[in-house]
Amino acid sequence: MFVAARRHSKAPAPGAFLRCGSGRGRFVCRPEGPVGAKVRAHYGEPMPTFPDQPVPPDEFIEDVIPSLFAEMELEPDEAAIDLRVGVVLQGEGGGEWTLHFVDGELGIRDTRDPEAEITVIQAVADWRSAIWEGRPALIADGVEQLRTGGPDALRPPGVSEGGASIDPLKGISDLRGRIEMRIEDESATSWAVGVLVGPGPVPETPQATITLGSAEADAIRDGSLHPLEALISGQLQLDGDLGLILQLQAVAMTLSMAAGGR
Repeated sequence: MFVAARRHSKAPAPGAFLRCGSGRGRFVCRPEGPVGAKVRAHYGEPMPTFPDQPVPPDEFIEDVIPSLFAEMELEPDEAAIDLRVGVVLQGEGGGEWTLHFVDGELGIRDTRDPEAEITVIQAVADWRSAIWEGRPALIADGVEQLRTGGPDALRPPGVSEGGASIDPLKGISDLRGRIEMRIEDESATSWAVGVLVGPGPVPETPQATITLGSAEADAIRDGSLHPLEALISGQLQLDGDLGLILQLQAVAMTLSMAAGGR
């Protein structure tokens, strides 16, 4: 039986680091960092399942994500990845974290590493709505797959059968800047998520935005509208830094061709 990192009665020192990995049926989190740092982990409790009701961001990132990671059987190329992902959740209950995937293990730090290759920026309310409120459906579908099928359900088609996979980061490493995707409905209510590609501080505002109406998002979700078609027809709007927008268009076309037009 897997066991999971669980919250310690005392919080860790700021920046305390947990390195987590699964092996031989056990889930291991060991502290790395300041000597004497309090660690949010002990062993022997059942691994937390994907929560059906909202939990605080720190509990989700520091408990739930490691438990999901422990369920994965990594392919050799996946285990060889060295990637730092920053997470910035803004608003009540938010915070900053770094997830470091390296040598088949997951390290978690409760600060954002300025050298993170990718950083996700989002309001706590929008983060919560996608995970537990089903809005927007285009994003919530992926969460439901994760909830019902485990982390392997999010792998591209063919990976679980040993086939060739599409690299979701193909071309993205060449980008630099903060990009924000917005989905807006008729009431002018918007849902947004930002991604900073490249190291450095998080800019106050995005350098480029991708805006999609809720009807178009639903059409992409049900397959009646291809994202590339939405881009070419103007139903998906790109605004901001021209150079970054041109790079985004090139990445979209490359991924579309690699996917065989799916």
